[in-house]
Amino acid sequence: MEKKKVKKKINLKGLLVIILTLYLLVMLVYYVLTLPIKNIVIKGNTLTSEKEIINAASIENYPTLFKTSTSKMKKNIINLDFISGVKIKKSITGKITINVTEEKVLFYNSVNKTYVLSNEEEVKDKTKVIGLPILINYVPNEIYKEFIGRLKTIDDSVIKTISEIEYSPDISKNITIDEFRFLLRMNDGNFIYINLANIEKLNKYKEIYSAIKDLGKGILYLDSSSTNYLFKTFASIKEGEKVELPK
Repeated sequence: MEKKKVKKKINLKGLLVIILTLYLLVMLVYYVLTLPIKNIVIKGNTLTSEKEIINAASIENYPTLFKTSTSKMKKNIINLDFISGVKIKKSITGKITINVTEEKVLFYNSVNKTYVLSNEEEVKDKTKVIGLPILINYVPNEIYKEFIGRLKTIDDSVIKTISEIEYSPDISKNITIDEFRFLLRMNDGNFIYINLANIEKLNKYKEIYSAIKDLGKGILYLDSSSTNYLFKTFASIKEGEKVELPK
């Protein structure tokens, strides 16, 4: 007996679902690949402008989000003067977040007109950074390098209390007693003599200041290996008097 051929009916509903699903997937891929940057968020910058970062990343014209190379953006941004680290996050909503880490700026060198960074690099004066100490005179090269290395260990809050830095070796009768000495003029009106061997004492300046603030303005000597801090008020210097502080 001859078998009858059974024709299979096409499930139009199922086919439509498949076609629709494929269409949606294609459109999703197309949307992702052509999605322009809609929002740029910059975080962590105080010394570098948002415009500099955006221009370095080459996204000032809001190009397609996922065609921009994250690694290339990072490489270009980290080449900016003050930048030491970069993290970039992209969102399917068209948002790109650039989080930067900046080098600590130690002081402004008025001799060669550069900002001196904690990584010991110098950046030419092309932007204004306020609230920094200003080095006002020349320092011999080896001493200068060591000074930077030591100063970067000092708390930021203390560095910000310094107005001017002057290289001031201790010389008596044409004999150099201490070639590593500096004079610091503080924002509060006091002067501090410090040398490289004792520079870590600067981290105690706020504590010391609380003990001397009622005595008047004067000179604080922190360039001695002694555990005592010697302070002379400007008035007592004229009168030949000395005021020695406790440990």
